[in-house]
Amino acid sequence: MDNTPPSRRDILSLVGIGLTTGLAGCNSPTEPEPAPDSSAQTETRSGDGDISISISTETQPSELPSIWEDQSIEDFQAQFKVETTGGPTQATVSNGKIEINKDSEQWNGSNVTVQPGQMQSGEQQFTATASKGSQQVQDTAPGVKSTPGNYKLDIVPQRNEELRNQISQNTLEDSYLEKRGGFVTSDPVLDTYSSHEQLSFDKFGIDLVAYEWRHDNDYTDLAEAQPIEVKNFVDSIGVDTGNSDIEAIKSGDEVPAAIYPNGSMAERRGGNFDFEQFSNAETVGEALGWVHPYLFNWQAKRTPDGPYSVEDALYAPSLEQAIEENTKNGLEVHAWDVETLGHGTGLIYGENADGSEELRFMETVATPVTATADDQQLHPLIENSGYLDPENDGFQEYWHPLRFGWEKDEDTSPLDFSSKKARAVRTIGEMSNSLYHEDDPHPGEPGTVAPTTEYVVDFTERLRNFNQNDIKFETLYNQSKVLEKMVMEEDTNHVIYGITENPQYAVVEDDSIIEDVWEDTDGEYDDFNQFLRDNPEYSMSINDVDTSLDEEEVHDFGQQVLAGA
Repeated sequence: MDNTPPSRRDILSLVGIGLTTGLAGCNSPTEPEPAPDSSAQTETRSGDGDISISISTETQPSELPSIWEDQSIEDFQAQFKVETTGGPTQATVSNGKIEINKDSEQWNGSNVTVQPGQMQSGEQQFTATASKGSQQVQDTAPGVKSTPGNYKLDIVPQRNEELRNQISQNTLEDSYLEKRGGFVTSDPVLDTYSSHEQLSFDKFGIDLVAYEWRHDNDYTDLAEAQPIEVKNFVDSIGVDTGNSDIEAIKSGDEVPAAIYPNGSMAERRGGNFDFEQFSNAETVGEALGWVHPYLFNWQAKRTPDGPYSVEDALYAPSLEQAIEENTKNGLEVHAWDVETLGHGTGLIYGENADGSEELRFMETVATPVTATADDQQLHPLIENSGYLDPENDGFQEYWHPLRFGWEKDEDTSPLDFSSKKARAVRTIGEMSNSLYHEDDPHPGEPGTVAPTTEYVVDFTERLRNFNQNDIKFETLYNQSKVLEKMVMEEDTNHVIYGITENPQYAVVEDDSIIEDVWEDTDGEYDDFNQFLRDNPEYSMSINDVDTSLDEEEVHDFGQQVLAGA
């Protein structure tokens, strides 16, 4: 992709505002900061002769594991002994995060059990409160939850109501969420690893259905920012615009920039855009045969510069919208731009009328270097693309990210290993979102997310051979959503590992691990589970805890009352 596109084509500056508004409210479950240690006293007791309460720590929980492997949850629970006198009408135990009352199943006689997910990380104070009429007495005892700095993540379904509201207000499609499954609770990205439900520190929540809007609103934003090249093009299909210049583009009266399927360059016949043939197409490839040349001809006649390589981010959503809006056989399309070194391109996934899937290459110029006498190479099936054919001039001239880790890859570019890997990761991430504000982090940029080499090689292989393997596009797409969301959460270091059929995720504390994973040419970090087992890196152990905490004010963190739960 060109590094210095003309200013009028500076897409990101035009549509950057508001592109990440959907992320708010879609973060993984977080925990409040622990209450500070304010004393060195083990226990206090107060009463007025009528009622009293005392609390003492019976059992501190064990250090939480970096990987949950069917351990007993009881080992990670805190146990307290709570005793009252004087017949208080109400008694509770709280730590500023939750509140447990005597009706809860967690309160058994004088024993109170606190689950690890109900505790803050690190040191904290538990306050027992008893009340009767206007009287209230309290006592405190210490607790600690020791969590590892490096740990495996449990990806869980989590509704993003803010993003769902944004969709309902802006989508051009009726029943957008319902048509995509409403709310997905089962998928390989959610099912490959699950820790205990009572844990909270290792959960990463995502709304897979709502997150599709991160890609689908590309068209909405670009239609407003670049109407001539995007919205006006799509709106011109299937109608008589009354504009003689536009209708001439459809009729092909002049030899156009690209030849329609019913034309012939050899005979100097451009052909014409046959809307009936296009709208009744039963495969995405057939539909592209008509609409892709029309896009190039539109660009040649309606814009000053004509088809332009760096406008892959415009062409992908335009072609996707044109097909889904104007064909009759339920074709589904997902197109995104790809940063091929020195030349903008794209990939187009399609689900055909018979339910079969296909992945195609998307060209951004009407006469690409990969073209042959028999094939214009505008949208070939991915395995037929000249950019992946060592015998084609395009293979030698441009390095494509889907060559990363491929045995047929040749050193035809100045890119080093890390740069090639970064472009491959960007190709994966931009399945979910191609448009970023200039200040936003991008997939593939140095930052806080590092996929292992094994994972990236497997993902690119799945795309490169998509039409020959049996993996579903949705499986790959959902993993792209998780990658993209992790990239946006810059305050946490994430590692992605495993393979596409068994994706796995982790958090690491040390920034240098992220750098090492990026630069790992030998697969040292591919078995990241073993790294986590060997390097949990606890920042606090129970032995380091000062077990004497003074009573202090309990802050309101939106306490959860667990009555009878």
